[in-house]
Amino acid sequence: MSSSVLTRSLSLLSLALAAAAALAQAPAVPPAPPIIAARLAAGEQLPLDGTLAHPAWQRAPVFTDFVEKWPETGRQPLHETRVRVLFDEAALYIGVEALDERPQQIRAPLVRHDMVNRTQDFVFANIDAIGARQAAQFFRVNAAGSTGDGIYTAADDTEDFAPDFDFDAVAKRHERGYTVVMRIPFGSLRFDSEGDPAWRIMIGRRVPRDQVYLHTSVLIPVDAPSFIATLQPLQGVQLPAHQQFLTLRPSLTWRQQRTRSGDGPTTRERSIDATLDLKWRPLPELVIDATLNPDFSQVALDVPQLAGNTRFALFVDEKRPFFFESSDLLRSPTDAIYTRSFTEPKAGLRATWRGRSLAATAFGIDDRGGGIVLLPGPYASGEAEQPASQALVARVLSTRAGLQWGGLAVARRYAGDRGANNVFGPDVSWQVDEAWRVRGQWLHSETTALPDGQGKLRRGVAQAADRVRLTATRLTDQTETSLTLDDIGQGFRHDSGFVVQNGARNLNAFLGKAWRNWGPLNEFWINLRVDDSQAKSDGKGGSGERISRDVHPGFWLVGPHNLEAELHWHGRAQLRTRPGGVLHDEHFWQGELIVTPAAWFPLLTVGGRAGRVVDVEADALRRGGNAQLIMTMRPHARLELEPRAEYAWTERNGRRAYRESSAQLLAVWHFDARQTLRAIVQRYTYDRRDEPGLTGYRLAGTDGSLTYAWRQSSGSVLYVGAGRSRQGVDGPARSNELFVKLQVDVDELRRRF
Repeated sequence: MSSSVLTRSLSLLSLALAAAAALAQAPAVPPAPPIIAARLAAGEQLPLDGTLAHPAWQRAPVFTDFVEKWPETGRQPLHETRVRVLFDEAALYIGVEALDERPQQIRAPLVRHDMVNRTQDFVFANIDAIGARQAAQFFRVNAAGSTGDGIYTAADDTEDFAPDFDFDAVAKRHERGYTVVMRIPFGSLRFDSEGDPAWRIMIGRRVPRDQVYLHTSVLIPVDAPSFIATLQPLQGVQLPAHQQFLTLRPSLTWRQQRTRSGDGPTTRERSIDATLDLKWRPLPELVIDATLNPDFSQVALDVPQLAGNTRFALFVDEKRPFFFESSDLLRSPTDAIYTRSFTEPKAGLRATWRGRSLAATAFGIDDRGGGIVLLPGPYASGEAEQPASQALVARVLSTRAGLQWGGLAVARRYAGDRGANNVFGPDVSWQVDEAWRVRGQWLHSETTALPDGQGKLRRGVAQAADRVRLTATRLTDQTETSLTLDDIGQGFRHDSGFVVQNGARNLNAFLGKAWRNWGPLNEFWINLRVDDSQAKSDGKGGSGERISRDVHPGFWLVGPHNLEAELHWHGRAQLRTRPGGVLHDEHFWQGELIVTPAAWFPLLTVGGRAGRVVDVEADALRRGGNAQLIMTMRPHARLELEPRAEYAWTERNGRRAYRESSAQLLAVWHFDARQTLRAIVQRYTYDRRDEPGLTGYRLAGTDGSLTYAWRQSSGSVLYVGAGRSRQGVDGPARSNELFVKLQVDVDELRRRF
């Protein structure tokens, strides 16, 4: 190990030890009143009918001590909310009465799973069955019975809707508001067996009117380090005597595809693929996941992204269930694990341990490849064809009070003796006090799978490099300050992570000042952000020249009708697109507006930038910009319409030099809360004109699909659909597809029949 690597490791270790020494002086999280759960009587059956009429609900203690979080933290809520919690040997039951003096104003549309958001009346439960307040599973149900779920992570204060958990929910409207009843099996919750349960919970309620209100069962201070920092105790729960479970989910996918390339012959192909997914919990803390011949195809198309005038690769969200177990464990100060880099696995095996002070996950993947390998550089991302590979990934996290430390190790070997990519290193997150948080990560990479200059990988002499990222953030009720240093060595590669740049040292600073409840606005922020990137000069060919710099002031505001608006002036921006190239001076405005125009038009998003910007491919400063429009509309209670469009352009001598566009129309008809008919049509175009030193070209593509979906639960789903694709301008390739996909949860099937 090099001396620089050792120095960085010791630095992070010293930071962790200093944090541990200071923990005794860190202020405690404010106490919160508990919610008390009551046990169902032996043999008592609780119907899930959306009411609290069963006698068991009347025996449960009622919690009503709610407080407003938004728009005015700490105020008494305008609407009363009542919560009761029950449990039996198999599940936790949460009953929420959302009372409203004007129930006719309740916004209760049917929406797709995981599309329950602030434009609807809904209730949620955040449950941390470990009790460390570092992660929480959340469950949402709107007033029409539509559902959403995921994981909230405290370290970066974000929610992830990708994971799906087995739970049932029913909502029922009445003359005083609506009632939601949730049944959450213990098998869906992650808890340990260390003595008495230290469970924590928060119940919340969204009330969207002209003003959007958020009521919670516990006070969340404005300067709380995360949304789940003050979760309250859930007392009275007794864990079941038998805590093991085994879930088997076989699926069968039938496809018929017809393709034709240009004027060539038409080919037809039929396939039937059988898969099996297994989830087993032999111990309360341990979950085993396995998958054989998984069907990781996407039933819904990815949202198109414009990439023609960008220097670095674009991130795509994960949608595949195998990677969802305790997905928060894969999060770190950098995007150190990017599971979309595993393109088409043959099989996978995973073990996850979740205890009160220690959590870890490890998985192995046998991947067929076929995607791309990102080749980061100081100025832009490159790529190579991705061969088949085998990978091992391990991640560990330990949490004590305000200190969280972790480690990551990834080993990836490419088939055909094309080399390997190995990455490992520690990370730390320290909540110093109520205001200050420090996060850091060091990663060391060793790579023998090197580009051969023909777009492929080959085995070569090992390259080793390091990445160190440190962030310090201070958050108060009126200010936010952060400083980030990201030092990425030349030759650093992380083929299983999302690393788009190396050979650079990046410095980012942010200053923000807030005014709350200022006139008609809920919040108004004045911000200043500074970004600076320089190529590293380390004796390996780095020049030390500036890659980019941007100093941009702006404002951000929030108000009634879901209003969010921001505007920034980039008048001191500089960008260099290639080594030794011109450092261009950019000048442009950038902004975004989000608002709810009407109850039937719950969300409108408009944004973009315009001014003098760099045309990356031409390496020239030109007039140009980009624009984005997203509309979410509900012309009928059962119909969702979501058109979106994005456009980017640059000009040369008054004419378009480059233009790129994407458009997508999504339409969903809801038969009920479980059945939908979904149509998606999207169009993509790219047009680059000829100019000296640059040959123009055109690209175009159209994709469409019509899919019937029936979702009994996260484990039992049926899709029947058809898709059509057209790619290319002259002599385009055409493809038509019919498919049927059925997945069943064997245990659920056994219970029902």
